[in-house]
Amino acid sequence: MKKEYLQLTAEELLDKREFIAWMLYGRHKQEWEAFLTENPEFKLTVNQARKILDLLRDRHDHLSDEDLLQIWKNIESFDEQTRNRTRQIKLHAVMRYAAVLIIAISIGSVGYWGFNQYRRSYVYSSTADSGTGNQSQLHLSNGTTVDLEKENSKIAMNGDQKIVIDNEKVIDLRKTSQADDSKMNEVVIPFGKKSQLILEDGTKVWLNAGSRMAFPTKFNGKKREVFLEGEAYFEVAHNLRKPFVVNTDEIAIKVLGTRFNLSAYKTDKLTETVLLEGKVTVSELSVLGFLKSETILSPNQKASYNRNNRSISIINVTDADLAIAWTEGWFKFSQQSLNDVLNKLERYYNVQFVFDSKFPTTDLISGKLDLKESVESVMIALTDVADIQYRINGNKINIEKKINRLKMRK
Repeated sequence: MKKEYLQLTAEELLDKREFIAWMLYGRHKQEWEAFLTENPEFKLTVNQARKILDLLRDRHDHLSDEDLLQIWKNIESFDEQTRNRTRQIKLHAVMRYAAVLIIAISIGSVGYWGFNQYRRSYVYSSTADSGTGNQSQLHLSNGTTVDLEKENSKIAMNGDQKIVIDNEKVIDLRKTSQADDSKMNEVVIPFGKKSQLILEDGTKVWLNAGSRMAFPTKFNGKKREVFLEGEAYFEVAHNLRKPFVVNTDEIAIKVLGTRFNLSAYKTDKLTETVLLEGKVTVSELSVLGFLKSETILSPNQKASYNRNNRSISIINVTDADLAIAWTEGWFKFSQQSLNDVLNKLERYYNVQFVFDSKFPTTDLISGKLDLKESVESVMIALTDVADIQYRINGNKINIEKKINRLKMRK
């Protein structure tokens, strides 16, 4: 359980999907109870949030869907008007969260709150974060967990409900316990590993280190929908009648058939989409999963969503292929900050870089690294483009500013 929850107010806690999933559906109940036992002072905040939730559950039945949607419009208008205020009346904040929860509990068509048509985000069944652990895993919708033994695993969904892993192992879903159609399959890739997927419609997906994705055994309904945390490159099978939608916690990417790279690590400030071919729309998700205004992306453009100010910016890129070089085992970067480069190497090699807080990680560097080589070989190459020196100590790599020694006079 996340320690930062201890710093949240009751109102802020009600905006956390993991907390609501526990309150409404009892997910990870034992973990939450153990967390409360270890942190008894947190019980007061939890009880305050539970009282608000219980009050709303008792009083929402008289509202129609039209009433609730109108409330949502009023909330959006209020939020826009007060966005730039530095101080807000606490009652308004409480009412805002309360109104959101009324809608969330009452409308039967939205998100993991019990809604089917729209979703704000996906609640993964696996308790471990994508970056932790040493084993890649496939969690099937019927509850079965399959270990993926190779560092670059390959998973192919077959149209006859068969899953082929690494061209060797075949899982016949018809012969296993019955799958739950309301749940998805999940693939979890830790740091230091990768995976390739072929979905049942023929869409190809490359998952980078420290990522996880949820996807159905078969795409039903009017759209093909998956959920991503981390980084993936998509080659989407064309289907005019059934658009393909990739959801992250904050944005949704909608396509018909195209090639694009999406990086949506929770630890990064930006969620970035680079389009190589076709056309996509990028939309921010509201609290309830309603799609806000769409931003259209053309080939050789990058959309960056800033989590801090909730804004989307578009720039043209002349080197869009750099975004997917990692799928071929290369890391190419042009005028990228040293900090961003080190972050990517941390995930790829499952190492930790340690440097002084005053170290100039904002320095911009350009170059190409062969990720098929060992981490030590990559660090040697990195010193050619960055003014650094390093020292490897197990899983940690200490980074220092390179010391330029003066030549001794003769």
